[in-house]
Amino acid sequence: MKMQSAKCNVNAIIVFFTLCENDSMLQLSLPGAAAAPDSWELLIQNAGVSAMHMTLAHTNKVIMFDRTDYGPSEIKLANGFCRHDPHDLALQVDCWAHSIELDLATNTIRPLTVLTDTWCSSGAWLADGVLTQTGGWNDGSTVMRTIGAGPTDDWQEFPNTLAVARWYSSDQILPDQRVIVVGGRRQFNYEFVPKNAPGLLQLGAINFPFLAETNDPGAENNLYPFTHLSPDGNLFIFANQQSILLNYNTGATVKTFPVLAGGPRNYPSSGSSVLLPILSANGYNTAEVLICGGSPPGSFQKVNQGTFVGAQDTCGRLVITAPNPEWVMSVMPSARVMGDMLLLPTGEVLIINGAQQGTAGWGVAREPNLAPVLYNPTFNVFQVMSATTIPRLYHSTANVMPDGWVLVGGSNPNFGYTFTGALFPTELRIERYNPYYLNEAYNERRPTIVTIDNTTPGYGADFTVTLAIPEAPNAVAFHLYAPPFTTHTFSQNQRMLVLASTAPVAAGNHYLSTVTTPPSAIVAPSGYYLLNAINQGTPSPSAWIHVG
Repeated sequence: MKMQSAKCNVNAIIVFFTLCENDSMLQLSLPGAAAAPDSWELLIQNAGVSAMHMTLAHTNKVIMFDRTDYGPSEIKLANGFCRHDPHDLALQVDCWAHSIELDLATNTIRPLTVLTDTWCSSGAWLADGVLTQTGGWNDGSTVMRTIGAGPTDDWQEFPNTLAVARWYSSDQILPDQRVIVVGGRRQFNYEFVPKNAPGLLQLGAINFPFLAETNDPGAENNLYPFTHLSPDGNLFIFANQQSILLNYNTGATVKTFPVLAGGPRNYPSSGSSVLLPILSANGYNTAEVLICGGSPPGSFQKVNQGTFVGAQDTCGRLVITAPNPEWVMSVMPSARVMGDMLLLPTGEVLIINGAQQGTAGWGVAREPNLAPVLYNPTFNVFQVMSATTIPRLYHSTANVMPDGWVLVGGSNPNFGYTFTGALFPTELRIERYNPYYLNEAYNERRPTIVTIDNTTPGYGADFTVTLAIPEAPNAVAFHLYAPPFTTHTFSQNQRMLVLASTAPVAAGNHYLSTVTTPPSAIVAPSGYYLLNAINQGTPSPSAWIHVG
């Protein structure tokens, strides 16, 4: 493992010099710094389906899917069922599954039945634990789909729900439980689903000139726009190199932010974005966005000529709630395009998957970036972690699991399933990445959530958490995490809140803390969240609670 500072930040350079003098001293002085080894495991040899899309349900099951027009997968639909679709571009009679559910408790896979093409689609979890999923390609482009979290639940499809075709769009859950669906190929507009939500204003596609303005001819570079719900109630939207704050109820642009230097960051020059943890200590009033990676201008045109330009190695941070924000730049240890960015239970950012040259698309990336990078936003420090041996390029995904490990799957930069003869074959293996804090060296300070006296608290509500901690508690905190819907390098709806809490009080062999939920659905849209206790920078396994 190698630690590196962000080269454009003075404080980070000071930290880096301290590291050069004594690596172990710095690792002890940095909360959350990876002083113990991380590791990789092969979890599933053949999942049957390549995980182009991935999301975690509150039942500890992971839903994954690719597209129907790929032809035969390697797992059959259940009970001999076959899909009859005259519009399918590969198989009009298709007995193969293109979606699966992984049960984390048993490590078993159940095939799911998706009927229309989900290629390059998007999704969001609603408050009741139902996944709403929108768009795709071909006969799926205007379809809304849902799936519950029950043991036998399967996909339900609602054709012609969307006002226009949505392909490469982004979904964001809103405080009133609408989902705003933003953009898509040749769609310079947005709309809301579900259409039948009671008491909500229902509209068709709403013109959104910002997307037309950020469209690069011949490359686009504004697909899968990055969307983050700001705690002021507006929506941050980033496309290409530009970003705004949108009042989605009126359509008004509330604020226009400075251009992020370096080149395009959205598909196909795919970088990634996270909303950094929102702190109760700041009254949940401060929000900061981090965007990393991408491809330099002109890269997409050049890959079609056989030239694979080196990816961007910069990150930008922007406090979107500040009066006059400016991007603060950092430099990663290596360049990366098509990287996924995940918020770990510690509040650190994991940058994983992707390539060092080229762009997203069919066969147009080179030099897989096999080593994930850990980013500490408090100290603005990057650390290179242990590498995998499996390239994860176009159509790869990753999600954080309840116990803090990371599920990694997908990668298919080929037109259809291609297992032989390709430079980077279709990937059906699923890996488990174990971040440093899961190493047994951290067990002595690892807390365990024993009980929660109310797992369905409302807003601004207190609840009591009983903890078991091997050592005396020190700097205990509680993090609330909304698991995302991940595809094409962007984890949609990912959100972490650092909750207000009291210092743990001894109660027999355990400790009790009073924890307070966020004040409103603007800060934390109603739904299922993972709750972690953090002791001396080490996270507990998560417990599910429903907020709102």
